[in-house]
Amino acid sequence: MNTSQPTPWYRQFWPWFIIALPATAVIASLYTVYIAVLNQPTMVEDNYYQQGLSINERIKQDQQASYLMLQANLSFSEQTRQVNVYLSGNHKPLKNLILTITGVGDQKLDRSYKLKAVNNQLFSAELDELPEGRFHISLEPSHREWRLLAETRLPRHQSLTLLSNTDIKPVSRPDTDEGMLTPINE
Repeated sequence: MNTSQPTPWYRQFWPWFIIALPATAVIASLYTVYIAVLNQPTMVEDNYYQQGLSINERIKQDQQASYLMLQANLSFSEQTRQVNVYLSGNHKPLKNLILTITGVGDQKLDRSYKLKAVNNQLFSAELDELPEGRFHISLEPSHREWRLLAETRLPRHQSLTLLSNTDIKPVSRPDTDEGMLTPINE
C-alpha cells in the first residue's frame, strides 16, 4: 500500500494566507504610526483650554472694532515688496499696527508684520515675500484693543478690504481717557 505523507502545514498555502491577513494589518498600523509621528499636524493647539477662554477677549476686540466703525484697505505690492494699509473710522492716533497673515492649515506660512504710521490713516511695512494660498488676515493695534479680520487667497487678491463685523452688537461705553467714543444712537 502506497500512502502519501501529508505535507507539513508550513508548506501549504492556506495557513500562510490566514497568517498574512493579520500580519498585513499590524504592518499597516505600524506604518500609520510612523507617518503620524513624522508628520505631526501644525494646526493642533497645545493649550486648547486657554484658547477657549480667550474667545471672550476676541469677541470684545471685534465689538470694539464695530463700535469704532473701523475699515481697513490693504494693498500688497510684489514689485516694491510693501503692504500699505489705509485705516478709516473713529480710532485714536496710532503709531503702528500689527498685520498677521495666518496660513489656513499650514503654520509654516504664518507671517506677522509691524506696520508703521505714515500719517494718522496710512500705515506701511516691507514684506519679506508675499505668500501664496488661502489665509486669514488680522489687523490690530499693538495694545490689541480691537481687531479686523478677513479671509482671502494670496497673491490673487492684491488689495483687500477688512470690515468690522457688523453682526456683533457694539458695547456702549462711556468716554474714557483712552479715547473711546460713545455711540451716537443709543
